[in-house]
Amino acid sequence: MADEQLQNDVPSAGEPRPSRPLDRFSTRVVCLVFLATLLTAGLVSWISLDAIRGQLLRQAEVGFRSLVELRRAEMDGYLDVTRAELARSVRAGDALERLSSGGAAGEALLAELLDAHTHFSGLAVVRDGGEVIARAGSVSPRVAAGLAAARTGGDRGGLARAFVIRDARPSVGSWIASAPGRQGSVRLAAIHRLEPLRALLEPGPDDGPGRIVLTDHTGRGLAWTGGGGAPAIPIRKLPAAGQRGLGRFTRDDGVAVFAVAEPLRGARLHVVAEAPRAIVHAPMRSLVRRTLLADLVIVAFFSLLAYRVTAVIMRPVEALAEGAARVAHGDLLHEIPTPSSNDEVGRLARSINDMMHRLRRSQDEIERDKRRLTEQNEDLQRANEVLAQLSITDGLTRLHNHRFFQDHLTREIKRVDRTGEPLSMVLMDIDDFKRMNDRQGHAVGDQVLMNVAERLNESIRESDLLARYGGEEFVVLTPNTDIEGALALAEKIRMSVESMPLIVGDSMRPLRATLSCGVAQYCGDRKHFFQAADRALYRAKAEGKNCVVAAPLEA
Repeated sequence: MADEQLQNDVPSAGEPRPSRPLDRFSTRVVCLVFLATLLTAGLVSWISLDAIRGQLLRQAEVGFRSLVELRRAEMDGYLDVTRAELARSVRAGDALERLSSGGAAGEALLAELLDAHTHFSGLAVVRDGGEVIARAGSVSPRVAAGLAAARTGGDRGGLARAFVIRDARPSVGSWIASAPGRQGSVRLAAIHRLEPLRALLEPGPDDGPGRIVLTDHTGRGLAWTGGGGAPAIPIRKLPAAGQRGLGRFTRDDGVAVFAVAEPLRGARLHVVAEAPRAIVHAPMRSLVRRTLLADLVIVAFFSLLAYRVTAVIMRPVEALAEGAARVAHGDLLHEIPTPSSNDEVGRLARSINDMMHRLRRSQDEIERDKRRLTEQNEDLQRANEVLAQLSITDGLTRLHNHRFFQDHLTREIKRVDRTGEPLSMVLMDIDDFKRMNDRQGHAVGDQVLMNVAERLNESIRESDLLARYGGEEFVVLTPNTDIEGALALAEKIRMSVESMPLIVGDSMRPLRATLSCGVAQYCGDRKHFFQAADRALYRAKAEGKNCVVAAPLEA
């Protein structure tokens, strides 16, 4: 019986609350192993890839340096040979002294020298003061002006600089020789053809991707391999000669590149090797993909292994937890499966089952005591209700008594003070009741009181309150009723009682009872309200009884 009651009272209490996936210990163990393996594999991979990346960059730097140094050596050798050949030709025929006089003969001699040395695109003789004495080949007035303004820093005849003439193509010039003249020292300047220089920059089949650029000291490209416009390379941001590392910058076309630079000997020119970073990092991307795949395989393997091991270990624990949860939610009939092992889990399951048996017995006793207590509470409640009703009811007439009337009057006065509705009172007294009581006896008097109370209860409205005020006095409180309505109700009550024959006692002789009624309307003062009704009642008595008198309204 107790078990059926438990199941009816808590039909869902025996079912444990569904747990979220992360609430399971096995899930947390697998997640912990997953995270630990992932972090470990990620850290090892990051360290390894960072080391490999550094090694790749070092290898790229070595390759770039080798390529730049090779091209620089080739270009230095080429420039030295071409300058030496031209210098020997000039010195052999005292050509520079003959050219210092200028004129048509000087320009003809320059033209012969230019035809003999095809590595140059133009020749010019410049005096120290900046005067161009003679010129031949592709030496425009602007280039000649640039040569006149150039400062060599000595008469060593080395490669001086790259002459970048505004609004013209850049030129690479060399000071070949100098000689004293009657009007100051003169120098022979040669403008190198860019095609042989560009051919020297071309990488070989084993030089790798990228391009090689010959720049001036500002980084403006003079000759380069590959397509595209004139490159602009931030020379100052690249590692200086002898420094390790790759320079990083972004070209005008938006391509991020690595680069190294080496200066030419005795010149403000640089040989720069550059390659897009994406190409340099290409082997790294393949390695990263393989590493990530290996990491995923390792993480998946160890996570699966942790799941299998945890599932085997946690299976009896989960059964115990599920059973304990069902018991905790009120399912005392649930029996936890007891494992055959004698380990801690097995002993705990048997202990919980024994505890459940004792709890079920205790709960049966509690249910019996609870039913007894419920029955006793119900009896006590009924007794309290009877006592409460008796405390507000007149024992003889079964009407409300004086105490209840006063409490109800207080509530009604508060209400009409708030709403402004009319409230009236009818105070009634049985005429000559004391004489009737003395002549007929108290039993007859009691019977008269009961019959009058019954007739009064039949005459009033449901919204009215009828109470025995004391002795032979009765009172009716009429809410939402003015003095005229209360007078009509009082007259109705008086006539009802007057027309009622009373048969009391063993004698069949009927008795007559009449009422005197005083009517008053509430005007804002509780004390005056009752006193007005009482004075009206006394006036009714004085005017001959069996009548209704209304108290005058006062502001």
